[in-house]
Amino acid sequence: PPPPPPPPRLIRTLSFTLTVLPSQIPRCYPRRFPHPPPTDWPAWLKIGFLPNSRGGCNDLILSGHATVTSTLACALTSVAGNGALSRAVWTLVAVDYAIEALEGLHYSVDMWLGCVVTCLLWVLTRGAEREGERERKELWRKLRWQQSQQLQQQQLQQQQQQKQQLYEHSSRTPQWNGTVIGMYALPTILGFLILTVVPEAYANYFLVGYTLWAGGIVFRWGQTNYSQHILLCLLYVTLAAYL
Repeated sequence: PPPPPPPPRLIRTLSFTLTVLPSQIPRCYPRRFPHPPPTDWPAWLKIGFLPNSRGGCNDLILSGHATVTSTLACALTSVAGNGALSRAVWTLVAVDYAIEALEGLHYSVDMWLGCVVTCLLWVLTRGAEREGERERKELWRKLRWQQSQQLQQQQLQQQQQQKQQLYEHSSRTPQWNGTVIGMYALPTILGFLILTVVPEAYANYFLVGYTLWAGGIVFRWGQTNYSQHILLCLLYVTLAAYL
């Protein structure tokens, strides 16, 4: 099999490290950092460690905005399998990139390379997914054939019992109380406060804390409905904060 492609984060880091592009925002440095800059090393390093969610004054090619939107578009079009929907999605993505470039928020080459590299990585990794899917299907077919030859009658009885248990489980009415409602509402309320109340310069610290808290819940309780709810809230909060 072909070697796996490099991670997108590594490609992006190498890109803006090899070629440093100036900021596309006029007078970026005087707006975000002390001007004139300090001349001694301790003061210069101190400024570099100050919280600043708006980034520095050099362009980070490839665009993170383009990689995220292109990944979502690739996933949507791959799952949907609808030509009209695919054209509509990529048209919206192209309009979004054009607006970002016209408003001076990104270089046009940022958006272009972010889209192209993301699509190429998506195509390169598709083969591994298909190969693994074929192996799982073949293994499942052999196991089913062996079971049908050896324990056909017992298997039918077990399936009947499982269906009955599933029916009984699905027919039960879930018991919602104040504790359960509060547990599910807490991640949503925290995400809302991070996006609306917390200053933008300190949003990164709250997102890190939110991530650590979500990781602790998943590590302690495993893959439960509540863990999935927390991870979905974290995903939406992160996308809303950076997009």
